[in-house]
Parts: sequence; C-alpha cells; structure tokens
Amino acid sequence: MGSRNIIWMMFYVSLTPFLIIRGTLADKNSDHDSRSLDKFLHDYAQKVVKLPSRGEFYDISLHSNYSGMKISYVQIETTNLWARGINSSLIHIPRRTRTRPSVKRLDIVFHHLGNLSSYYFSLPNHKFVTPVIGFTAYNGEKYTAANRSSVHKLKLEGNNTIVVRFEDSSLKKGEMNPSKRCVRFYPNGHVAFSKVGSTNLCHVHGQGHFAIVVRKWKPFWKRKTTKWWAIGIGVGIGVLFLGILVWILVRNFGRKKKVKSMQMQSERSEALDTVWVGTSKMPSAGGIRTQPVLENDYLP
Repeated sequence: MGSRNIIWMMFYVSLTPFLIIRGTLADKNSDHDSRSLDKFLHDYAQKVVKLPSRGEFYDISLHSNYSGMKISYVQIETTNLWARGINSSLIHIPRRTRTRPSVKRLDIVFHHLGNLSSYYFSLPNHKFVTPVIGFTAYNGEKYTAANRSSVHKLKLEGNNTIVVRFEDSSLKKGEMNPSKRCVRFYPNGHVAFSKVGSTNLCHVHGQGHFAIVVRKWKPFWKRKTTKWWAIGIGVGIGVLFLGILVWILVRNFGRKKKVKSMQMQSERSEALDTVWVGTSKMPSAGGIRTQPVLENDYLP
C-alpha cells in the first residue's frame, strides 16, 4: 500500500469520531408555543362567555382539535382576590394575593392539558406522571379596537404559596418515589423543580404551567455525560491519528533526504563502474589482482 493511500485512509478514519459525535449531539425540540396557546384560550373564553358574572366559574368546551383538554374561566374583582382568594378544583390562590400592574378586575383561565400535555411541553430525561395544569391571569377588559393593547397578562404576587392539585396523578397515592418532582415551565423555555407535597400537591409562586414528573432511564449513549465522554474520546482518537499521520510524513521526508544525501556523497566520490545484475544496475569496482610473493624467495 502506497504512502498516499495510507494518508487518505488515516484522514477518513480521523473524521469518523467527529461524525459520530455530531449525530450523537443532534437533539430535536418538539415543543410548541405555549404562549400562543394561552392567548388563544383567553380569547376563546372571552368569546364564549360574553357577560361573565363576577366570581362564577365557567367550564368551556373546546372544539375537536383540542380533544382531551379542559379549561375553566372566571372573572373576579381584585379586591375580592385580596380578601378571599380563589379556590378551584385545580388551583388554590390564597388570600392577600395582588396583581402587578394593579387593575380593577382580572380574568383567570385555568388549563388542564390532558393528553395534549406532551404536545406543548417536553422535558428531556423525564416522564410526565400527571397532565400539565396551568393558569394565566389577564386584566378584565374586553378586546375592542380601542382597548386591544390594554389587555395583557398580569403577575400574581403574595406572601403565601399557590397550591396546584393533581388529583388524577398516575402515581399511586402515598407512593414514595425519590425522583418525583414538581416542575414549572416558564414562557422563555426555562424550568424549575420543587418538592412534591402530600397527596400530589405542588406549592408554587406565581402563574404558569405545572406538572409532576419522574426521571426516566436513558440509554447510556444518549446521556449528557456519555456525550462528553464521546467528545473526549473522539478528540483523543483524532489527535492520535493526526500524530501518526505527521510521523509518517516526517519519516518519509527523512528517508528521502537521506537517500538524496547518499546520492550526493556518491557523486563526490571516485566514479565506479556499473554492472547489470538481472534488471538492476549496480556499482562495481574494477578487479585488482595481488601479485603472489613466495615466502622463501630470500632463503639461501
């Protein structure tokens, strides 16, 4: 095998680990825009309930594209929110909760995403054991051409935590699972974990989307630490083959230089005759016969 073929083979082999790493690190992001969902559900609730009674909950049916999802809607005065809070089947908002910015009344839409939870949210290395539950608060103005820009999402603040209830958890009641965690999904894609309370409760601050998850086993080649090991091994193999390639080039260069030096040395030396041996031309010195000297030439 020629040196050129060896070099090309080493080049392709050195690229292989990096191609493997590239495939290993390729991840898909299947999350859909939850903020668009929140806005759609609020708009839909306002269209269905034209004149809501203050403090009354409305269960709203969605069309077939959202089969399995349930929402409820309530409009409440901020003074009542501060004095009494809100207690629904999913969310308990305690007293002494205020809005920022301050408004006279607010709309709250409660979401139960059901079997569409994984369509809008995903969490690598974890498994949902409950549907995603969430709620969003808006000021209570209707959408009109005059005040469309005034309808915006509010922040809920208070000293006491909001309680999220997961009554249909797939985990058995009282089951101890060390990896079971409450997770909160933020609009910017970040997540936060917290402990799970008794009977599958999550204590949170502020609005958002929540679920209970457990860590799931993942094949070692997909684990984050394994990916870094793969990167290290790939880089090491690449450096090793690069070193071997450089050594081959240096060795070939040294041999050529040595042969050239020998040729130059032979040109400066006495010219020798040449002789053909088979198909090879080789240098040959002329024959010199040493004259014999008898040992007894000087004996009497």
